Amino acid sequence: MKLKYTLIFLLTAFVFSLNAQIRYGFKTGLNFANISGPSETDANGKELESWGNVTGFHIGATFGYNFTDNYGLRAEFLYSKRGAKYTFDGESYRVFRYTGGQTLSTGISRYLININNSHLDIPLTFVARWGSFELTAGGYAGFLISSVGDGSLRYSGETVPLGNTVTNSETGATELVFNLNHNYRKDDPGAGEGADMVIAKVDSRNVEIPKTLGAYFDYTEDKGKLYNTLDYGLIGGLAYYLSNSLYVSARLQYGLADITSNKADLSRTEINVSDGTFIYRDDKDKNFVIQASVGFSF
Repeated sequence: MKLKYTLIFLLTAFVFSLNAQIRYGFKTGLNFANISGPSETDANGKELESWGNVTGFHIGATFGYNFTDNYGLRAEFLYSKRGAKYTFDGESYRVFRYTGGQTLSTGISRYLININNSHLDIPLTFVARWGSFELTAGGYAGFLISSVGDGSLRYSGETVPLGNTVTNSETGATELVFNLNHNYRKDDPGAGEGADMVIAKVDSRNVEIPKTLGAYFDYTEDKGKLYNTLDYGLIGGLAYYLSNSLYVSARLQYGLADITSNKADLSRTEINVSDGTFIYRDDKDKNFVIQASVGFSF
């Protein structure tokens, strides 16, 4: 019985001692984010895709444990928004589906999509502090909780094999213009949105297409979600303490995970012309983020 109470006392003392060394905190700031990955190319090797920077934010709690006055560990729980501005401009195709069949066309597509992915990030870093300066380095795991995109698509082309120009039946324009409203976590294959339609003249047939296209409108079957749930990578940064508790920091977050699913990553340039079936890309797209933060540590 004495041993039991002695162990309880020692365990309680250890917990209080550990708690006394933990520093709690809060941080928030901006994400300057991008996605890096290989581009599809045309017949001459010209790159057709590009990724531009977007600005998001992060906010959450921090928990630090000091081994000594200068060294320790820090864990964070952050809500973080990141993504990229995606553009595609070049050789492409569209499949026009209607009751009883479909017609393939080839031409030029111009996509602009603002991608916004929200994650729950859990960074774990080693901390070294000298005076007012603090260095951090470690890794993170991120869990995707929402994934959306908005933008536009402009397409012009000719049917295969007849070579007739695809036109807008109502205006006679040789370029079809669509809005893009994507929810990569919820949209269904073949889904569009709203009552507005684009009526395309495809050979001798008028084909109705929703004016606003969902994330998987072109898909004929469920291939899963385009953006993977798990992200992970390396992080490193520098902080400067304005006081004992208030600091500003800058950090680089370098993703190592492929954030797109190869099963659902549809090629925009290649299609099996013989039967109109799709080709999916076996490549890696990774997150890249620079974070600027202000925080408090208590």
